[in-house]
Amino acid sequence: MRTLGIVVDPGGGNPKIFGVVVSGSVDEPVLEEEFELNTSSSESSEQVAELALRLQGKLSGTEFDEAGVRVAGASPVASRRKAKFSRAHAEGAAIFVVREHIQRPIIIGDPKSFATKTGLTQAALVARAQQLSNAKADAVIAAIAAFTL
Repeated sequence: MRTLGIVVDPGGGNPKIFGVVVSGSVDEPVLEEEFELNTSSSESSEQVAELALRLQGKLSGTEFDEAGVRVAGASPVASRRKAKFSRAHAEGAAIFVVREHIQRPIIIGDPKSFATKTGLTQAALVARAQQLSNAKADAVIAAIAAFTL
């Protein structure tokens, strides 16, 4: 089985989507592919739309069976009114794009909830993900959790 993992990195106003494709199983994951999608726009609504369109294009050439999106548990800034870019909006757009691509539910959560789904401790899941890709560990965590679907 091949799974897709996605995470949105707000990047201080230069948001990116990090993605990975992992094969194998929860116990023996293998990193097959990793990618990064960015935006050239400075307007937050355009950034979200651009990231969604780039993800849609990327998925058309990517093979996977199940998918997971790592979402933030709390606001990335103290006040949402002051946020130039809303991670939640980009996460929602990514969830929609991936869900529409595979035409079935995907797994959504944070490292704690993903660890519960996999039967691993959060520390063990994070360590396993970092062994595969330290830079895109959160995306790997989502991909590993997608094996439970």
